Amino acid sequence: MASSSQALRALGQLIRARRVAAGLTQSALGRKAGIVGKYVSEIERGNRDVPFSTLRAIVEDGLGLVLDIRFEAKAGTRAAPLPTLPAELREVAELPAESRKAVLSVVRALLGLARR
Repeated sequence: MASSSQALRALGQLIRARRVAAGLTQSALGRKAGIVGKYVSEIERGNRDVPFSTLRAIVEDGLGLVLDIRFEAKAGTRAAPLPTLPAELREVAELPAESRKAVLSVVRALLGLARR
């Protein structure tokens, strides 16, 4: 298993490769993701841990890609079966990113009203 620092460096290299392929500077990626270019530089070098919300912003808002997180069993172990999402949630999950954001925004607003 890779150490935390190795994983951060690998993540940084992947972000750098995708940024370069997209023709973006660190500063431009930072602007699109809502962070500063210096932070992008530190992430790309593997010097900074990346909160999930920042990773999502870099990948989806900055690079225009879909963040796909997978959990896989190690060799020789069995992973617990994943629960099946209800059809309604699968439909939302399959929407384009902008549509998903709009749906989630409405759901959050409704939840906020329900908590009053």
